[in-house]
Amino acid sequence: MAASKSNPAMEFIVESLNSNRSAAYKDIAEAAAKKKLKIYPIMFGRAQALLGIVKAAPRGQGKAAKAAKAKAAKTAAPAAVAAPSLLAPVKRGPGRPRKNPLPMTAPAFDGTLEGIVAAVKGSEQAKARYHAALSKIQAILAEVLA
Repeated sequence: MAASKSNPAMEFIVESLNSNRSAAYKDIAEAAAKKKLKIYPIMFGRAQALLGIVKAAPRGQGKAAKAAKAKAAKTAAPAAVAAPSLLAPVKRGPGRPRKNPLPMTAPAFDGTLEGIVAAVKGSEQAKARYHAALSKIQAILAEVLA
């Protein structure tokens, strides 16, 4: 096991907290500045956790780990949820822009009336997307040129 590097600023914070467990960050930062040591709030928090003054969750137990567990739980039971349509757009989180829906593809055009109607609906949807994009571009250009 390699010897850990000494950090004089961290050692100073730990010594200060050992002598006064209720010391504020501001007080310790001012005392460290007099000794020409630069400390950061994260160092103060780590020292408090090291000394047991505050609770700290074990590494890997934060928001990202909880989100990964929730996502794994959702994908683990796909039989409980109905399968999404292949043509439906992917559901996105709040505040995120909508992805363009997948292009309509006819599985096999068999010349029936339903196939023709599906093709027309697909072209109408594409036309609506292009119109919306052109309207946005026009609004942006009008705003820039005004």
